[in-house]
Amino acid sequence: MLWKLPNIEIAPDNLFHIGGFQVSNTLLDTWTAIIILVVLLALGTRRRDLIPSGWQNAIEWLVEAFQNLVESVAGKEKGKKFFPIVFTFFFFILIANLIDVIPGVDTIGTISNDTQGGAVTQQPVLGFLLFGADSNKIIPWLRPATTDLNMTLALAVVAMVLVQYFGFAMLGPKEHLSKYLRFGEIVRKGPMGLIDVFVGILEFIGELARLISFAFRLFGNIFAGSVLLAVFAYLIPVVINIAFIPFEIFVGAIQAFVFAFLSLLFMTIGTTSHQHSEDDVHEGIKEYEEARNEGKTPTNLSSANV
Repeated sequence: MLWKLPNIEIAPDNLFHIGGFQVSNTLLDTWTAIIILVVLLALGTRRRDLIPSGWQNAIEWLVEAFQNLVESVAGKEKGKKFFPIVFTFFFFILIANLIDVIPGVDTIGTISNDTQGGAVTQQPVLGFLLFGADSNKIIPWLRPATTDLNMTLALAVVAMVLVQYFGFAMLGPKEHLSKYLRFGEIVRKGPMGLIDVFVGILEFIGELARLISFAFRLFGNIFAGSVLLAVFAYLIPVVINIAFIPFEIFVGAIQAFVFAFLSLLFMTIGTTSHQHSEDDVHEGIKEYEEARNEGKTPTNLSSANV
């Protein structure tokens, strides 16, 4: 047998420790992505020419495109507050995802050998040069950060905490909590208010569901792509990666955009007044009834309330 297929493990591998703090290959990749992010932004903003060119032009185009997108969804006032968060999510996740297509990632690492006497030696190796029984024992130094469920869950927690923070800050505690705690509707509507209480409970469950879906969507897509590249690299070295790397770049970019855009969408929804929406609905119904009594058609109504 020339080589074995790589071992597929969900948990990251620990490389070394600093004091009592374990450093895994996904954590090392996270630090690498942060360094790349800081360097790219520093290079793009160091000159600030009136007529931008080169990397400055690319950075400014990306920032402007994202700012227009955020403001078109959330409005100008909210967009200014949401933009730094949404852009940071996108850029960091994009770089963390694209690191996987750099030659050497997943193949340069360490292999452990048991020596006589039970001692374990660590030896740096190039994975694609390993053959035989040791070909799948490599522990890569870098593994995409978003293939670690701890990372994607942490990003999801940050996004959902920010949704709640902006909800409390922009709507006030009373109105924000009224989305979930609607027991007062029983007093207003009687038994029919139980429906509103149930809807509030579903709204709270939905927040938890968003947290889980956020974490597993990003983790699942990037982890599957990383495994795909690793397996096919062993089956058909070099040639197959030419076909799959562009696809992996596309998936990595799409997943970064989806995470950032959904964060924006949830923050926008979370800062929209529930009472204001209900008033618009009631006003639209009232206007429709008045128009129908006067013999007017619905097309004559204002589009804002219909």
